[in-house]
Amino acid sequence: MSRIVFDNARPVVETDPARNDIALFVGLARATGTALPAAVLAWLQAHGWTDGPLARSTDPPFTDIPIPVESYGTFTSLFDPGGSPSSYGTDYLAAAVRSFFAQGGRRCYVVRMGDPVTPADIVLQAGTSGLQNKLTSLMPGDLYAADDRRSWHGVGHLGGLPEVSFVAIPDLPLLSASQATVAVGTVPAVITGPAQFVVCAPESPEPPPTPLYSLPAPRLTPDDYAQRWAPSLQTILQYLSTNGIRNIQLVAAFPMPQDLDPAAAIENPSSTALAQDIHDVITSQMVENIPAGYDNDVPAGPGLSTAFLQLTYPWLKTTGSGVLNESLEPPDGALVGLLARNALTRGAFMDAVKVVPAEIFDLSPTLPAQELTVPVTAPVWGDNSWKPLITRLSLFGFTSAGLRLLSDVTAYPGEAYRPARVHRLVSVICRAAQQLGERIVFANNGPALWRKVELTLGQLMTQLWQLNALDGDTVQDAFSVRCDESTMTQNDLDNGRMIAQVTFTAASTIDLIEVTLALETSGASAQGIAVMAGAS
Repeated sequence: MSRIVFDNARPVVETDPARNDIALFVGLARATGTALPAAVLAWLQAHGWTDGPLARSTDPPFTDIPIPVESYGTFTSLFDPGGSPSSYGTDYLAAAVRSFFAQGGRRCYVVRMGDPVTPADIVLQAGTSGLQNKLTSLMPGDLYAADDRRSWHGVGHLGGLPEVSFVAIPDLPLLSASQATVAVGTVPAVITGPAQFVVCAPESPEPPPTPLYSLPAPRLTPDDYAQRWAPSLQTILQYLSTNGIRNIQLVAAFPMPQDLDPAAAIENPSSTALAQDIHDVITSQMVENIPAGYDNDVPAGPGLSTAFLQLTYPWLKTTGSGVLNESLEPPDGALVGLLARNALTRGAFMDAVKVVPAEIFDLSPTLPAQELTVPVTAPVWGDNSWKPLITRLSLFGFTSAGLRLLSDVTAYPGEAYRPARVHRLVSVICRAAQQLGERIVFANNGPALWRKVELTLGQLMTQLWQLNALDGDTVQDAFSVRCDESTMTQNDLDNGRMIAQVTFTAASTIDLIEVTLALETSGASAQGIAVMAGAS
């Protein structure tokens, strides 16, 4: 044996489409110039990302191509983690990916759409700022077409990543701010003193000091929320709705409001006015009066009122956030990591508040106690009355047991889909239906197939009931599955469409949920999945 070669790049294994823990991060990162590991390159080639209609360059800086990442070490070998001489305290994508793995995430995809924000991006040029250009690059784009893979850019890469369950845009708060701040990090001064006698010892090299980024983190004005942040989220939600991508949870950090001077906000993070500004944003963007007949679980609801969106707050101080301005990190990366660990260890349909966060040691701003207290009675929805933030946002906060996730909720204004675990439970069922549809795509549409579908979905629902995802003393009380002539019209049969109806009561809810699964001749049709709720 002449030599030993160590290959640290593990092969990128194929994932189970039924997994509910994989995330997609779309944002801005600085490439290190290192070539892709052979395992990653092989995966990209096998999935058509290097030739044909999906052809993308696999040379650094890896722009506009989904890179599978299974460890933070893999990420930092390809992208700058922040804190380098070329950093400006704006490496929010790197911080989010780090927190994702620190909280227990196992796999994500990273789509880099450019370098992090620099002072040059903030300067207005011909009426357009670099921030707006970077923000536009993250969106799916007006030319997106599901059947034209050349049009897949930014968030639009979801069209080729069916195993993804969560998507996050960590740079969104900064790119939405009209008064963004960036600065080169300052190296802490070395304390010197009079010479002292020390025991002689071999001199060891000292690591270079980590720069500090003392400027404020991004804070938004009311116009920033209304004109950039909320419309960007609505663009993504509309993209999900239009293209029938119904198994995705969009997780977004709620930006901090700029009701105080940014410098004053650093000195007074517990200002109650901050919370009041957030209520103003919720009132204007998260509409409560859902129109009659509105499909409760479709992504494109009024404003940001949808179960497909999970907003999280406040911002975090972590062991890795020192490379960011004000040492504050948007909480979406950490929440996605917690949700991924929850799916892997407890089940996606369980509440994630039982998962203990890691490496988070402080929060900003500090919210008043009334915002963190769950109401004794269920809130009344539709009247735009004051409601504590814990009912609308997935909040982090301190408890007697330490820092915890206090709420795991969506932006849906009602009890049926406000618990995020309910939306994730529906996603589990829909993913299973998709797999079933792919297996029976060439089968004859008749009573024998209908019975097979009932049995398969019934087995899935029984397993969920046994795992305490459903309410009911017996399986008959917990759910029902129907796939017969009563669920289909003659037009459905003539067009090769098979429809199954699954009705169930999610654990700890008071609503009966009915999921209609339309299985087309081409497999499970995501567009045919409709979810409705009614009092049981």
